[in-house]
Amino acid sequence: MLLVLLPLVLAAGFFFFFQRGQVIKAELEGLSELLAKDRSVVRSWISERFADTYYLARLESTRTGDFAAMSRHFAIYKQTHDSISAVVYVTPDGYTAVDSSGAPNVYVGDREYFREAKIGRESLISGIVGRTSGKPICLFASPVTRPNGTFGGVVFLSVQLEALDAWLREATFGPGNGVVLCDGEGNILAPSAAVAADAGELPAKVGPQALLAGEDGALFRDAAGREMLGASVALPWGGWRLVREEPAASALAGYRRQAMWVALGTLATIVLISPLVLRLCRGLEEPLETLSRYARELRSTGYEETCSLKAPGELPRELGELFEAFSGMACEVRAHITAIERLSVQDALTGLYNRRFLFSGGLKLVMAALRAGQHCTCLMLDVDHFKRVNDTFGHQAGDQVLAHVSHLLAVAVRKSDLVVRYGGEEFVVLLIGAGLAEGLELAERIRRGMAEQPCPAAGRTLAVTVSVGVAEVHNQKDFDEAALDDLLARADAAMYAAKAAGRNRVVADQSDILMA
Repeated sequence: MLLVLLPLVLAAGFFFFFQRGQVIKAELEGLSELLAKDRSVVRSWISERFADTYYLARLESTRTGDFAAMSRHFAIYKQTHDSISAVVYVTPDGYTAVDSSGAPNVYVGDREYFREAKIGRESLISGIVGRTSGKPICLFASPVTRPNGTFGGVVFLSVQLEALDAWLREATFGPGNGVVLCDGEGNILAPSAAVAADAGELPAKVGPQALLAGEDGALFRDAAGREMLGASVALPWGGWRLVREEPAASALAGYRRQAMWVALGTLATIVLISPLVLRLCRGLEEPLETLSRYARELRSTGYEETCSLKAPGELPRELGELFEAFSGMACEVRAHITAIERLSVQDALTGLYNRRFLFSGGLKLVMAALRAGQHCTCLMLDVDHFKRVNDTFGHQAGDQVLAHVSHLLAVAVRKSDLVVRYGGEEFVVLLIGAGLAEGLELAERIRRGMAEQPCPAAGRTLAVTVSVGVAEVHNQKDFDEAALDDLLARADAAMYAAKAAGRNRVVADQSDILMA
């Protein structure tokens, strides 16, 4: 009897006293993994915005003070970036001269970003209220240098917190997108549920315990006394941080239900069926160990061998049926895992890899190629006048154009290259084993092929052209995620240069040309 009761009691005791810690640990690990992915996405977005301001500040029209040309360039940029509320040029005396939102001649010379620009620094500013919109905003600012080397003012991009919130909810990972973006003092920038944007009020704050939780996460009590699980990671600009919090009660709800059933089951087993369990254990110990061994094998191989498993001989009928059912279920689980893995990295419309795969599988491909001594080049493509296609012929025609472009890209590249739908009408091609010259040659071939093969859509034939930016990997030794961000930003800047030069053309990254 003791041999039956003791394992049951010990199992129940272990569950009650130790499982809670395991549940909390697993939940914190999940929060940390989500935040790591979120940080990669947000860091990429911030890098792109800084690259955009740098590019706009160094346009010839900006450096020479050509307001008319500057207005055209700013308008083109804003049309392709929905999250940007305004693109503004500020003169050296501190007054806005060109404003895509239509509110020039506003004095901003007392703003921190203007003071930073005067000493040649870029800046990311949050926690301020726009003087024209009256709403909380954050700014990406870059100084302008005149051709003679003197201070020529500032170009900044304005992002309202409402737009930042919408982008964050779309771009980050996890159920409910529970990530919070805040500044170094804990002022919440997004989501807007915590920001009284309509009233023009400054954001609410993240609690200090959540900010101090760090990347590994921690269990703490908030200001209201609730037990919370949280983690936070720092971003390398403006003191910004990403934070995830959730009530510990939510994570432990399943544990408490399980604990109750374990207690009831243990009690019922001890009181009612102890004699029967003793008898059955003697006859089932060896067969159950066999089944347990197979379960461990399935788990250790990641369900790779599920469909080929055969039931061992001389099992009781019930255990044999259980084994067959278990094997069939494991086979289905493997199939579902494969399908989910494919869907998580594939764009549903075009069938190409998506942005998430670019920062995982794409990064690994480039690193492997560089270790082998090969060159790698990035093409950034943007469909010209795509918004006009959507507005004129409808989103279905726009989808047909994207599918058409995707097909032409897929057949134009080699099997070793990676084609990705980067977002919207933007595509990325990573050329493995190809330098800048080969990249420019392929980009021109793709551009010409697009122009020569119109897309049948909306009952007519639509001309489709693309603007292409080309950049080569600079750091051949220590390529990492930050280097991939830099590669994409340089290719993106070259693509915008192609746009600014009239579209339907290929432009190489200027730094690559200088290094060549």
